[in-house]
Amino acid sequence: MQQGEDATVDTVTSALPVEDEVSDAEKRSALWLTNGSHAVNHFQNGIVSFMYVDIMKEFGIGYVELGILVAVRNAIGSILQGSFGLITPFARKTRLLGLGNIIMGIGVAISGFAGSFFAFGAGRTVVEAGSAAQHPVGASFLAGHFPKNRGTILSLNVSFAGIGGFAAPLLAPLMVVALGWRQTLLIMSILSVIIGIGYLILSRLYPRSPVDQANSQSGTSSKGKLKEGLRNYKIVLRNRNMLVVSSVMMVGAAGRGGGINDTYLIPHLVKDLGLVLGVAGLAKAAQQAGGIVGPIGFGWLSDRISRKRVLQASLLLSAIGSWVVAWMGPSLIPLFISLFIYGVFTHSRMTLTQALIADSVEESERDAAFSAFFLIGFISVPIWGITTGVMMEFFGFSVAFSVIAFTYIIGMFLMSFVQENPRVPA
Repeated sequence: MQQGEDATVDTVTSALPVEDEVSDAEKRSALWLTNGSHAVNHFQNGIVSFMYVDIMKEFGIGYVELGILVAVRNAIGSILQGSFGLITPFARKTRLLGLGNIIMGIGVAISGFAGSFFAFGAGRTVVEAGSAAQHPVGASFLAGHFPKNRGTILSLNVSFAGIGGFAAPLLAPLMVVALGWRQTLLIMSILSVIIGIGYLILSRLYPRSPVDQANSQSGTSSKGKLKEGLRNYKIVLRNRNMLVVSSVMMVGAAGRGGGINDTYLIPHLVKDLGLVLGVAGLAKAAQQAGGIVGPIGFGWLSDRISRKRVLQASLLLSAIGSWVVAWMGPSLIPLFISLFIYGVFTHSRMTLTQALIADSVEESERDAAFSAFFLIGFISVPIWGITTGVMMEFFGFSVAFSVIAFTYIIGMFLMSFVQENPRVPA
């Protein structure tokens, strides 16, 4: 293990055999496996956003129905994300991520074979259930292995998701036109299953974090582990920082790396601005490119100065960027530039909030904290999915995204209640 890890980890691991400690090589392997998985997940989700135009025509649905689909699947995903603090004491994180990817692949296949909008929605709900482990389990996994530079590591993970999202609009128009949306989904289902199998095959090579190793070797009964998990939930739900930072995610309609951006941007660009699908893909790629650069820059900065102030600045800039995009016309160069800047600012919120959560809790509480964070922070996604669809249907994109922009200002105000804790020394 590296020097400088915090006292909690050192205390817990002092009794462990040397061979159980996490080496630098093992940390790097865990990092790139998790990053690659995150990129593939967002690539698959990003491709689906390009199918909504065809799906809306084939199934005869509008923005409201699309919003209901987003609401249902995200409600299920949010609830499942909140449960992993109780599951991780009984299963290795790499295996949970592997099984999640396989389930996601099955859901993508169901969507591809769907003969009705209801069947398609059922498939997307299975996808959401499978992907639920990625954020809370993946974030806790990385935060536990890299306590010194969480902001940078978590930002890198978010940026890899951005790379997957960036590749999607470049390849999706070609795949949908050449193969059709159903065949494209079947190919993506195979890719998700391969990633899941890879996780399961390689899980033996990736040990748990030091705290997780200690828990697994403690001899605690299953009932004891469950009680300890519930106790950790009670502790983190009394943690003011955790509740406030989770609320910042909850009040914001966009900026989660997907969600309403993936659902409504492409239909707006094609149906409202009159762009062909290929050009709309390039515009979406500009937004995703910003989502690669922004998290890395803001995460790196937050490891060196006040993470709270960096997040507040990011939220203010996200509001400004959202207002600009809301009223942007079809002129391509200004549109591409505004979407890139929008991506830089809005994608950084996920990175910074996760790092603040990890800073605010003890290592033994981390799994419960991330599960609670993603439950609280994402519980509003169904509401915003329907609300945005209704606003798009009756008032248009400009009004809908202007309302979304204001939510960042609310988040910036909420951040004033956060008290920063001392960092792990570099």
